[in-house]
Formats: sequence, structure tokens, C-alpha cells
Amino acid sequence: MNRVGLPTIIVTGASGFVGRHFVDAYKDECQIYAIARRSQQEVGLERHQNIEWYLTDIGDEESLHKVMDDIRAKGGADFLLHLAAFFDFSNEANPEYERTNILGTKLVLKEAETLDLVRFIFASSLVVSEFPKAGERLTEESSLDASFPYAVTKIAGESMAREYSKKFPCSVVRFAAVFSDWCEYGPLYKFIDTWTSKSWKANILGGDGHSSVPYIHIFCVRSLLWSIMEQSERLKDFDVYLASPDDSSSHQELFEQTTRLTTGTIKKAIHMPAILSRIGVYALDIMGRMIGKRPFERPWMIKYIDERMDVDASYTRETLGWDLIPRYNLSRRMIHLIEHMKAFQDEWHTRNALALYKSPDRPDLLIADVLSKNTPHLISTLQASIEAPQNQDRFRKYREMPKDTLAWYLGILFNLLNVSVRTGDRLSMANYARFNASIRIHEGFTLEEVSLLYQAMAEGVINFLGKHEKLGELGMRIQDDIGLTIQMALDEIEDAYELATKKTEYVRFHERL
Repeated sequence: MNRVGLPTIIVTGASGFVGRHFVDAYKDECQIYAIARRSQQEVGLERHQNIEWYLTDIGDEESLHKVMDDIRAKGGADFLLHLAAFFDFSNEANPEYERTNILGTKLVLKEAETLDLVRFIFASSLVVSEFPKAGERLTEESSLDASFPYAVTKIAGESMAREYSKKFPCSVVRFAAVFSDWCEYGPLYKFIDTWTSKSWKANILGGDGHSSVPYIHIFCVRSLLWSIMEQSERLKDFDVYLASPDDSSSHQELFEQTTRLTTGTIKKAIHMPAILSRIGVYALDIMGRMIGKRPFERPWMIKYIDERMDVDASYTRETLGWDLIPRYNLSRRMIHLIEHMKAFQDEWHTRNALALYKSPDRPDLLIADVLSKNTPHLISTLQASIEAPQNQDRFRKYREMPKDTLAWYLGILFNLLNVSVRTGDRLSMANYARFNASIRIHEGFTLEEVSLLYQAMAEGVINFLGKHEKLGELGMRIQDDIGLTIQMALDEIEDAYELATKKTEYVRFHERL
């Protein structure tokens, strides 16, 4: 327990779909240390006294260790919910699978050893197993026999969790396809978007339309995770749970629901035989490669035409005393998805596009990490420049400051710059610049001297980062992240000086009449 008596939970992947919903749902019941690659502001989570947000990459050992050291210093944590992972619907090999899903998980588990956890929870997926044979169902004991990149990394993660369960309790949760009232599950979004469009593909279903997977609402997922934490003391040191309904939803059923809810009638689907579907998908994919815009449908998906992924999650329900809430079944919830789509079209597409086309590349975090690690050197370099004889006139007032005071002030500026790069929020730097300018005005600093300091800071940082081997081709991004942030700060400084030096004419009240 933390200092206020609340259970403490570390959530990796807190900016992801499941992560942000979990954090938002339980922020009042526990102290949450959120680890993510996107800022709290980016994902729309309001600041809260029980949420401490760490922008870091779990694949960066040094950065992760620094975060965990800070959490350890604050008393550690009761639970670690490991949600962070890379997934790409292209189903193609990507080095990010190894770096984030395998190396990142290894690093998180290694750090977890010293946290005195009550339980470690690893987020896996039903897709670690191939679709069951006709008439059979997946269970918690099903073979881990899937072979595509994402599944392989999740199988590896489960194996690591099982091994570490000898040191602290670990639970694996295999998710079905998780959706919300805004959809936010890539394939389902593409289905609905296509079926409600005027595209020539609007009425076409592959095979007999029997392709089926189980869907689970985010509300049910987060309640299952919370149930594991609440009952942790009586659970096995290692076990597997299925966050899934037993039955799956077919393309035919979803098509009929979607067309009925959007048009008032059930449209007739055109069933494309598997062999023709294969030819069509390959042809569209080839054309997409040629024009640089590949369709969502990929050749690997053909394998699953008319396959069903039905589940038997009775063990999970009995063990946890947990169950799905009927009103959150997809068949009942589809009306909510459709109404959100109709009433908020722009937000609907924006949310789903972000969920579908997430890039693993985060140049802002890379730039911020390099900046953070080299801040002491950059401060020393800038301070030496201020104190250089040739800059005696340019920085006259700054040179009068005690050296430790000047270093402290420069540290504030560099910290704010790092925050702006890491979070994408330039306002903190700009607002401080305006506030600090009002102080400098009363201390006798000229506008030129204050502006020169910010400019010298920007030039030094941009030059240093531009030559750093890790930042490669990020020259333009560095210019934007550093240069534009400083430019915004300079604008605020100029405004502050203009307001301070502007003469205000006093006019007697009776003279206005």
C-alpha cells in the first residue's frame, strides 16, 4: 500500500486502448504509476492526484530502470499490469515485435523482481492458439501453436511470466477482440466502415460469411483485470484466464446488424467463394503496393475465411467469480457503436484511425531521452558561453548572478524544454517564459538579453542533437521540437515586455463624459 493506503498499480502501455480505459476507471480506487509512450494529454486522460505518468519506452533499459527506481523510492507497487506491446494488422515481420514485446517484457519482469509485487499480470491474446477444429473450442489449456509474429511474441511473454512465477505470482490474461462503444478495434471498424459505404465492396462477404471471432467490451475486460487483483491472495501463483465470451460473432451476423441499424433494412450480402476472395485480395494488395496505399485486407487473412474461434471460458468465470454483463455483448452494443458513428462521424473515424494505424516510431521520445541524458553537459556549455569574455555585454545581468543560481535557472529551462518535447505540450515552456520575463523586467534585464539567452539555448541544443548518432535523419523534427518551442517562448517574452513598457494614459472620469 502507498502512503495514503490505496493499492498501487504499475500499468505499462497506459496510453493504449485497454491501458487508458483501465487507468480512467480505477484512478479513484488506487494509486497508478502509468508507463507509456504517449502523454496523458495525448490520450485524453485528465490529470488526477492518483495518477503519476511516466513517458518512457519499456524497450529502453536505462529509461525504464530510472522510472522503476523512482517507483521503488516511493514504496514500490502491489501490482504490475503489463499491457505494453506492439501489434500491426499487416501481420508482417517488424523489429518492433522483438524490441518491445520480447525485450521489453524481459526488462519489465527483471525490474518487477525488486518491487515486492503481490501479482504480475501479463496481457496476452487468444490468437496464441490457432483456430480450433470444427465443433471444438479454445480453453485456458489450448495449445500455443500460432506462428505469426505477434502470436509468437505473446507465446514468449507467457513463457517468461510462467518462469518468473517461481519468484512472484503471475497471471496471464488472453484477450478476445476488445471493443468499445466507439468501436476502436481495427477489423470491426473496417467492416462497419465498408458495409456502410458506397464502395463496390459494401455488400461482399468472403466465403459463406461464417468467419467468426469472439468480441469483448472494454468494460468487461477492465472488470476482469480488477477481479484478479482483488482476489489475488487466493489465486494460483501461475494461471491463465480468458477474457472472452464463449461464442463468437460471424461476419454475416455483424453485416445484418450493421445494415439494419443504418438503413432500416437488412441488405443482402454477396458471398464471394474463398478461391475468388483469394484472387481478389492478392490483386488488390499488388495494386496497393504499386500505388503505395495497400488495402486493409491482406493475403494472410484468407486463411481464416469461414473459420470460427469459439471459446470455453468456464474455468475463468468459475475461478474468478467473474462473468460478462449481457448488456455489453456485441449484439446488444452494436446500436451504441452505430449511433456514435452517425452522431459523431469525425470523432468516430479519428478514434478508429488512431487505433488502427498506430506507428511504433516515437522520435519525440528518442529526442527527449538524448536531451535528458545530456542536459548537464548542455547546461555547462551554455553557462560557459554566458561567462565567456566575448559575451560580457550580451549577458551582463546574467553574469551578475551567482553561478549556482544561474545553473539552477538554466536547469529549469532545460527541464521545461524536455517536457515540451516529450509530451508535445509547448504551453508549459511558453507560460513560464512569460512569467519569468515579468520578473526579469523588474530586475532590470533588457528584452534583448533575455531573448538572447533563449536563442543561445536553442542553437546549442539543436546543434548538439543534430550531430548525435542516435538521432540520424531527425534534423527537421529536432528543428520543430526545439526551435518552434523556443520561438513560442520568445513571442511570449516579447509580449510581456511590450505590455510592461506600454504607457497607460489616465483620464479623469468626468473628462470621459
